[in-house]
Amino acid sequence: MRPGEVEVRDVVDVAGVPTTSLSRTVVDVAKSSAFADAVLCVDAALRRIVLRGRHDAGAHVDERLARVRADLLRAVGPGDRRGGSAAARAIEFASPWAENGGESLARIALHELGVEAPVLQKVVTVHGRFAGRGDMHLPGDGALLEFDGMEKLVDGKILAGRSTAEALRQMKARDRELLRSREVRTIIHFDLLDVVHPARLADLLRAADVAVDPRRVRTAARLAATRFARPDLRN
Repeated sequence: MRPGEVEVRDVVDVAGVPTTSLSRTVVDVAKSSAFADAVLCVDAALRRIVLRGRHDAGAHVDERLARVRADLLRAVGPGDRRGGSAAARAIEFASPWAENGGESLARIALHELGVEAPVLQKVVTVHGRFAGRGDMHLPGDGALLEFDGMEKLVDGKILAGRSTAEALRQMKARDRELLRSREVRTIIHFDLLDVVHPARLADLLRAADVAVDPRRVRTAARLAATRFARPDLRN
């Protein structure tokens, strides 16, 4: 519960329960939560409002995103109001192209490590032919980052009849194809534990010749230690 007035336009019905609208909820969370929690919420809302469950891009999507972002910022109000500047920072940083919470957290980790802002859902072509879509692309370094989870190799629904070994072979074959693109110099696979422990992610980046400032690594590690203060995420 939080104090404040709720206008009629900010109330929707969800299964018979009066609930704050998606936009109002986003603004409230962004004004009262830590940066990472706010970004997780705004990213998820933008995926629903802007992309509407599709892999979509183009000028029409950019225009829709600009309108939605402007509406949220107006709802936040002046930056000198309580939580206003922090909420505006999260809304400006958020992106609908982070496909899930893990990718949202990965973007935050890269930001805190001082890495250039990645291009999300990068479409990679080889000789004009679609070769694949990468989770994150660092154009300055030619690095394609793939946020992987073990479920890709063990979940029966995702495997769809394939063995883990076959799925791994297909992933390596896909990597070889992506590396044929002039935009992709290297591919970095990482997972949630590398985000929980940014020093590990920094090591992966350095191994791929992506420069990372050691001072930023220490700061990112300190922030992550607070963010992921759950025992099951420390191992």
